[in-house]
Amino acid sequence: MSSLVTKYCHQFDVCLVCAGTQTIDPPKNLSVAWYYPTTWNYSNIAPQYAANQNCSWIFNIPKGMFVSFSLTANTASSTTKLTMTDSLGYVSTFSSVTMETYYLVAPSFRVDLQSTQVGTFGMVVQWFTIDPNATSNAVTYQVHSASSPLILYGGNFDLPTVIQADTLVSLLPFWGNILLTSFMRITQVYDGPSIDSQNIGNLYNMASSGQNIKSSGKTLTIFSLYPGIGAAGNPVILQDYSDVKQFKSYKAIACIVPNMCELSLDATQGGPVAAVRLSRFYVKNIAMPSTNTLSVYTNYVATANKLSDYTSATAKTNIPQLFNGKLTTFVLDQGTATVVFSGDSIDSKWSTAFEGRRGFFTSPNYATNSTEQSFNDQISSSTTFDISYTIDGSSIVGNSVLNVMIKSNQKAVIDNSYSTKNYPGGLVKATGDFISVNYQSQGSASVGPLITFRFDKHNSAMTHGFLLAIAVSIWRLF
Repeated sequence: MSSLVTKYCHQFDVCLVCAGTQTIDPPKNLSVAWYYPTTWNYSNIAPQYAANQNCSWIFNIPKGMFVSFSLTANTASSTTKLTMTDSLGYVSTFSSVTMETYYLVAPSFRVDLQSTQVGTFGMVVQWFTIDPNATSNAVTYQVHSASSPLILYGGNFDLPTVIQADTLVSLLPFWGNILLTSFMRITQVYDGPSIDSQNIGNLYNMASSGQNIKSSGKTLTIFSLYPGIGAAGNPVILQDYSDVKQFKSYKAIACIVPNMCELSLDATQGGPVAAVRLSRFYVKNIAMPSTNTLSVYTNYVATANKLSDYTSATAKTNIPQLFNGKLTTFVLDQGTATVVFSGDSIDSKWSTAFEGRRGFFTSPNYATNSTEQSFNDQISSSTTFDISYTIDGSSIVGNSVLNVMIKSNQKAVIDNSYSTKNYPGGLVKATGDFISVNYQSQGSASVGPLITFRFDKHNSAMTHGFLLAIAVSIWRLF
């Protein structure tokens, strides 16, 4: 490595001058980190560099090794360029950064500084050997067409994790725990059945792209270079590509601040486009032109999993809406749409009724056969409405019980319990100001209930508390 030359760039400052290109190999003792400048360490303020320099450092990474690269810098000028280019050609540009860490793989990476003004810069590089014991013990998962996606997390990849698909593998990473996102750089993705396959990037860069990636064949391998510190809060959705190939765009929805989050979908380039969100959440507004349709699915996109279609007109009556599933997909057919999310029932006004309101209640794993379907919910108002509901009876199996109650002035006017001895029938309607649902699986596996509801203007001709059969109800007694 060439020696450092210094010059005074300000009255009391010493600025570093670096010349040309340096190539750096790993040291014989891997426990010793490499620093630039050699007199600096990360506990100190980064030293100043001089203006008008062009410097490059090329770091070689032998096969079977990886590197941690950290830097502290402030370029202090929009015309100064400080970049790091990884082995895949992915370029990271820095202006102001404090000990940001990157994890890089063979064969090399490079750092380039083109300064027009004085700034500060220091970096540290350390080489590590990939644990051969870890790489020899792979874990294998399979994903299939027209099947539930596989959801894994950053901390799941301490061993090479091989994903096998029927056609190709689709991988969609999410931003999750904001404190752990930088650790997503540890987790590498390989296009094939092992870490000897072609490296195609890390989860951080893939999440930054905002889109899913696909394998070139039927397998994909995911592996964390540094076991034990994977980004456990950052999910990855893995699917057979045939389930998502119809979408012009397929992206993840990440809401760092739940009540200040919205989704913009653009299908103007030839849709449809889709976006996926994990866990339960509320939608409090949908805005789009009258020509568009926004469809919402649970689990994965299939006709049987569709929860609702929204237009600009129906969004006025069918929103707010709670989406209670583990994975929800929004699909826009054409044009543009904006979806505004919320993290709680008060902010979204989910639990408050209004005239003309439509919606549905669903269990946490609706449309997926599961014993974990129990839930309860309610909606109320200070005004009396004609309240009606219907039930998808396929959830009534085994020991499961569903109770639906309608109240008026805190008095129950409908209190129906459904079980295998009392199956639900058609539309049920009563006058009231409150509806609640309570479903208990009690160990029985089902696809879960879907209960649709309506709040309509009260018809005074309707006898208070009188049950009207709008459709024929068949009650089966066993």
